[in-house]
Amino acid sequence: MTKLGFAAVGLALLGVAAPCIAAASEATGVCALDAGVPIEIAAVGADLDLSTMDGRRVALSGIEFPSGAAARETVRRFLAERLSAGRLVFLAAATAAPDRWGGVPAGLFVEGVGAQAPLVSLAETLLEAGLARFRPDPAAFACRNGLLAAEAQARRRRLGLWASGEYHVVDAGRPEMLSGQMGMVLVEGVVGAIGEAGGSLYLNFGPRRGDFAVVIWKRNLETFVRAGTSPRMLTGRRVRVRGLIDSAFGPRMELVSPAQIELVGDELLGEARRR
Repeated sequence: MTKLGFAAVGLALLGVAAPCIAAASEATGVCALDAGVPIEIAAVGADLDLSTMDGRRVALSGIEFPSGAAARETVRRFLAERLSAGRLVFLAAATAAPDRWGGVPAGLFVEGVGAQAPLVSLAETLLEAGLARFRPDPAAFACRNGLLAAEAQARRRRLGLWASGEYHVVDAGRPEMLSGQMGMVLVEGVVGAIGEAGGSLYLNFGPRRGDFAVVIWKRNLETFVRAGTSPRMLTGRRVRVRGLIDSAFGPRMELVSPAQIELVGDELLGEARRR
């Protein structure tokens, strides 16, 4: 991957067109089954995009598919089976307008299997099986609790992608493990101190230059506060973040959306919601 600018590449990875997340009313759309409409899927593309019978291309919100050919073929077969002709499928779209790649960000609800509910979230089903990872795009922000719980279940059970050493949560206390990491990376650790420089806020995970740090533009801080996670209140807390690694000034990760950060531990999550 060429470095055209860390922020620009990060936004493209996460599907973020601007530093602020989409309006809550848009984000809620992909999670709401009651807002869904019946739809028929015509084909699962080579890039795992979904073509509808009425000519649209659906981009499944909150999902990052694996990069390996074998893993992607497993996902393609899974999707083809779940979305085959005759199966009940409902589409809940965040917006009618396509994204920059021509896809409509959406959630899909499909018939469950066995003892599952009659209709289940396709994104959660993929995550529970370990076939994908949660991608913190804005349209999926309102769904993130369910999506993160599904991903965590697969990670605990070491299913699918989580059985491979390629996909794991990196310890923030081992910055050397972040060198050369490409694509979306998950990093977990305790925030040691908060720093400020110019227009940026820094969450430092270690005392030394070269330790892992998270960068947030100050103009975006209110977005995090409204979402229930105030970055200035995270000193001493264990967090998990996901995004691209910038190694130009030591391993850093820029956060542009609250969906990129999660507090580890129910007690911390509850405390943050009360603030």
